[in-house]
Amino acid sequence: MTEIEVRELVPSEYREWDLLVQETQPGTLFHTSDWLETYRNVLSKDLRFYGCFRNDDELVGGCPLFVRNFKGILKMASSTSNMIDYCGPLIKESSSTRANKKAQETHEIFDALRKFLCRQGFDSIHLRFSPGIEDIRPFTWNGWDSKVHYTHHLNLRENVDNKISRTIRKDLKSVLKAGLETKIWNDLETYYSLLSKTYERQNLKPPLPKRFFEKVFDLIQKKDIGYMLISETPEGEAVAAHLTLYGKESTIGWSSARNPAFNLRGSNALLYYNEFLDLQSRNFEYMNVMAGNVPRFADYIMGFSPKLVPYYSVTLENKKYSILKALYKVAT
Repeated sequence: MTEIEVRELVPSEYREWDLLVQETQPGTLFHTSDWLETYRNVLSKDLRFYGCFRNDDELVGGCPLFVRNFKGILKMASSTSNMIDYCGPLIKESSSTRANKKAQETHEIFDALRKFLCRQGFDSIHLRFSPGIEDIRPFTWNGWDSKVHYTHHLNLRENVDNKISRTIRKDLKSVLKAGLETKIWNDLETYYSLLSKTYERQNLKPPLPKRFFEKVFDLIQKKDIGYMLISETPEGEAVAAHLTLYGKESTIGWSSARNPAFNLRGSNALLYYNEFLDLQSRNFEYMNVMAGNVPRFADYIMGFSPKLVPYYSVTLENKKYSILKALYKVAT
C-alpha cells in the first residue's frame, strides 16, 4: 500500500491546490483558494488547507477546514461556513478503469486524511462532500456519523419548455403580461438591497456582511466566475436577482434574493427560465440549483423537473463536545 503523507499547505502551494480542484470533477469554485481566502480575510476566519501527498511531492487529495476555538473550551473544525454548502475533501481522480483499484486509492487517501485530522486535537470535525463523491466508508467504518443531503441538477441538454409544470407556465405568463424582463446586471448595490429586504422580512440579518459580497463581485469582474441576473419591472425596478457561479461543465445557483413587497408571482420563475436558456446557449451541461434541503424551495424548483442528487457529510464528536452540546440543548 502506498504511503500517503498529510500536512498543512503553505500559501506557495495554493496554486497546486487550485490545479487539483480544477482537475477533479467534484471540485467547485467553493474549494478554490481565491474563494476561501475571501472568507479568511473578510471574516477573520482561521482557514487551513490540508493536503494529501503521495511520494512526498504529488498532491493527490486534501481538504480546506475552518477552525474555531470556542471560549478556549472547544476546538472545532468544519469544511462549511456561511453560504458554503460543500467544499469538503477532494481526491485526485484515479487513472485506473478497475473499480477495485479506484476504491483502494480512494480509501488510502481518505484513511490518511481521517487519521491525520483525528490527531489534531479537534473536539468536533464536520466534513461535507461535494456531489459526485459517493464512497465515504473510510469515515463511517471508523465511527463517524453520516448524513445525506440533496441538491437538484437541471439538465441543460434538454428542452426547457418540455420540463416545466403548469404552475410555472402560469407564473411566467403573468409576469410577462405585466412587462417584467430579465437582464444581466452585475451590480452589488442592487443585489445587497434585495438580499437585505429578503432577510428583513424574516427579522434576520444577511448571512454575510456587505464587504464579503464586494469581494465576490470583484472576483466576478476580474476572473469571470459568474454573473447576476435580475428581473425588473417596466419602470426599471429590480424585484429579484440570482447570483450564478460557473463550474467546469456546469453552474451553481448560489444565491437568490427578491423584494418581498413585490406581490406578483413569477419573478423568480422568469429568472430561472431565462437563466436556463442563457446557460444552455453557452453549452453548459447542467445547473446545480442547490435547493434540495429546504422543503418550500425544493417543492418550487421541482416545477422545472430537475434530477434529485444526493451528497453526504460526516461528523466526529468526542465525549466532551457531545456532553456540552447536550447541556446546551437542555439550557435552551
